[in-house]
Amino acid sequence: MLDFEKILNLPSPLELINDPIFEEKALKVFVKREDLIHPQISGNKWRKLKFNLLAAKKQGFNKLITFGGAHSNHLYAVAAIGRFFGFETSGIIRGDELNNTSSVTLQYAHNNGMKLHFVSREAYRDKSELLEIYGKEDQYVLPEGGTNELALAGVGEMYQEIVSQLGYKPDYIFCPIGSGGTMAGLINITAQTKIMGICVLKNANYLEEEISSLIENKENLVHKNFMIFWDFHQGGYAKKTPELLSFIKLFKAKHQINLEHVYSGKMFFAFYQLLKTEIKNNSTVVLIHTGGLR
Repeated sequence: MLDFEKILNLPSPLELINDPIFEEKALKVFVKREDLIHPQISGNKWRKLKFNLLAAKKQGFNKLITFGGAHSNHLYAVAAIGRFFGFETSGIIRGDELNNTSSVTLQYAHNNGMKLHFVSREAYRDKSELLEIYGKEDQYVLPEGGTNELALAGVGEMYQEIVSQLGYKPDYIFCPIGSGGTMAGLINITAQTKIMGICVLKNANYLEEEISSLIENKENLVHKNFMIFWDFHQGGYAKKTPELLSFIKLFKAKHQINLEHVYSGKMFFAFYQLLKTEIKNNSTVVLIHTGGLR
């Protein structure tokens, strides 16, 4: 049995933040501090991996294999999980020009015992073929980003924590969208809270269909109690602008909360841009800090 509670800070804290602009609209704004679950295994990565790890252990797997790029938070988390919970790990990495020291993420993964297989971007597109080469039968396959049906249950637990901590269901939840698993998990579990997704990738409208395909509770899709915003990517995945970096610096000074520029920074920035037009007065808003800090 995997003893998660020994090293993980659960439930993650829910912190109220204050700002004069919130007072103008009589808003209660909270940050769900998923970044505080664990220094290396944090945020939505943990939520999406939990039930996959339980399934792997139940099925007798002691080895995990997954996919990612040079800066993947998912790879980083899987490598840490291997170290802390006794799994052997392998990663199939997009970019055959890369090596073990190409990024902090890859260095960390390598130093924690993850076997890294570097493949061309063209070869990376056919993951089933790569699994024939690198994915032996004794390895449990974790999808890129950790997003699959089992991930929805972990995200659902996060929503239940929020409701328990507040004592009621919030009016809005904001979350970043990378692979779509967190957004899908939130839509799946509630029709009462409006889910506001901020896409961090450029030209990624295809994700709406992928999110819809993941949701088991199709009735919630009919309610359409969610919105996706496509124009806050700051130029593309992991791209940043001076405006975004300035916002992150000011936010830390005001609220003593660190943000990174890939996911949560873009989402928090978008919230401040949207709150005047998209958020009703006298509402409760929860902002999901998905971790990703090094």
